[in-house]
Amino acid sequence: MTEPTNDHSTPLLVRDLQKNFGDLRVLRGLSMRANRGETVAIIGPSGSGKSTLLRVLMMLEKPDGGRVEIDGQSVWTMPGDDRPATEAHLRSMRGKLGIVFQHFNLFPHMTVLRNLTEAPVRVRGLSRNDAEALARKLLAMVGLEDKADAYPAQLSGGQKQRVAITRALAMEPEIMLFDEVTSALDPELIGEVLQTLRRIATDTDVTMLIVTHQMNFARAAADRVVFIDEGVVIEEGAPKELFGHPKQERTQRFLESVLEFG
Repeated sequence: MTEPTNDHSTPLLVRDLQKNFGDLRVLRGLSMRANRGETVAIIGPSGSGKSTLLRVLMMLEKPDGGRVEIDGQSVWTMPGDDRPATEAHLRSMRGKLGIVFQHFNLFPHMTVLRNLTEAPVRVRGLSRNDAEALARKLLAMVGLEDKADAYPAQLSGGQKQRVAITRALAMEPEIMLFDEVTSALDPELIGEVLQTLRRIATDTDVTMLIVTHQMNFARAAADRVVFIDEGVVIEEGAPKELFGHPKQERTQRFLESVLEFG
């Protein structure tokens, strides 16, 4: 793989990333990038390193080597030198990320509107009025403006996931990370989430990274697909190219296996 380089259009850059758990090498020099406004799907077999990659990007795991940059700034070292990052620096970097998990993690005792406004008010310091105006604008963008006063128990699974995505957007991140966001949904509800991601891609310049084991979702949602195995990037390309004409034999074997039973 060609080593990615950074410029103003590359908000996320990963270079030679390494992560070990004891004697187990999970990430073995993984390099990739995500361009501004791009939707990147990350696929690979179980144990390939994609979940560990996501945890490092979420700053839940510290890498053993390599470099992660957000907007040209190193995440794990201080700007301008190689001193380990302080907690204040990590907190600043986390503020650029929005994270959406497989399980929605909505507050059940709060309305949809309150779920969306709590963090912008408490963390970003927005006024309640400004936070509510932003939340209503985002709910309209994803087609949920009529659910502002509903509680999570009154929503379908697809609606809950769309609210969770909107809640992350309310923090106005530059990069959004999605961890198997369709895995808990019935197949007929996956289209709701796909439509939401497409609206975000159309209406914002947010960069999105989606870790998924659902190939049809990756094919439909992404501008680019990255196939990871044994802790490195094996192949990447536009969905039509990677799924239709994979160049690497390992990619071909993986896709034959998952698409046969998918």
